[in-house]
Amino acid sequence: MWPPRSTATRHPVKPLVSLKRRSLRASAWAGGSHVAGQVIRLAGNLVLARLLVPDAFGLMAAVSTLIMGISLLSDIGTGTVVVQSQRGTDQDFLNTAWTLQVIKGIGVWVFCTLIALAIALGQSQLWFGIGTAYNEADLPLLLAVAAFGATINGLASINMKVAVRNLDLRAVSMIDFGAQVFSLAVMVAAAVITRSVWALVIGGLVSATLKCALSHVALHGPPSRISLEPGAMKELLGKGKWVLLSSLLGFVAMNGDRLLLGGLIDSKTLGLYSIAFALASIAPAAISAILGKVIYPAFSEVLRDRPLDLGRTYRKFQRVVDAALGAIAAVMFVASDAIVGLLYDERYQDAGHFLGLLALGSIGVRFLVVEQIYVAKGRMDL
Repeated sequence: MWPPRSTATRHPVKPLVSLKRRSLRASAWAGGSHVAGQVIRLAGNLVLARLLVPDAFGLMAAVSTLIMGISLLSDIGTGTVVVQSQRGTDQDFLNTAWTLQVIKGIGVWVFCTLIALAIALGQSQLWFGIGTAYNEADLPLLLAVAAFGATINGLASINMKVAVRNLDLRAVSMIDFGAQVFSLAVMVAAAVITRSVWALVIGGLVSATLKCALSHVALHGPPSRISLEPGAMKELLGKGKWVLLSSLLGFVAMNGDRLLLGGLIDSKTLGLYSIAFALASIAPAAISAILGKVIYPAFSEVLRDRPLDLGRTYRKFQRVVDAALGAIAAVMFVASDAIVGLLYDERYQDAGHFLGLLALGSIGVRFLVVEQIYVAKGRMDL
């Protein structure tokens, strides 16, 4: 049994292992699980592409982008602050972070439902162009149902964030991968039965539910409880406002295109664009995962324990990221048409034109390395 909750209750401190060893081990888990997950996801998408029409991927892209945008409008960065804060192992602090996370998840679902009603009203009043993704009759209900995943994600254990803080990513990676494999199997089965976009929504909800359940039973640490400790709230909300600004700017830069295209082009074209975007994002997403789960906690620890080593640590990470991004972008730009032709049938071949251009944009991920330093310093306002 865990001891009674109090401000003195703390998670076990990280083992006395060098930051380099723990970073390498965490990179192996984060990178390995992400690569394996991307392979599984790509294989699943290839199967789903043969079961569903491009319009389904376009509709799901519109739904996912709207949910992501609304989520980021309420993002206070509880996970980011837990990793960075000196109180990141204090149980009252963690319970407050979890409570705010739960409130956010419920709020996102409610707001998405209101947006869905607004879209339905707009469709009846002919606010959207005929044939565009936002004018699809199924979009409002898809959005309201899929957004419930945000509530499920909000209920996930805060111990996930503590594990990231300690660069202990074995269990976190296994949870992510296991949930992805199981939900993909459900998604394919649902696609065989329904042959509709609802298969994608069902898979997303199954993934969120499984990850939430596993986070409470498979991770070390006391259970999360409802709490709103004033001091913790002040720190979380004070630092979180800059995380919100950063998240919003990042969302506009990375997803603003699909948000706008949903009202400008039809679902099929948006689906082709989304397929190309998913392919172009595979490698940058893997690097971004390592940045968030390895480099950011590493920078945070360096700043807490030995700040004079920050410059040397930054240069090591930046060189590796630059080399990887440059090589990947070059290969994908040159071979874009061949990649799409190899993976997809003739209905999706036009996605190759989008892939070549989108691949070049992945180079911009390099600047996320220095961004992690500012976040680790708690200077999200710069």
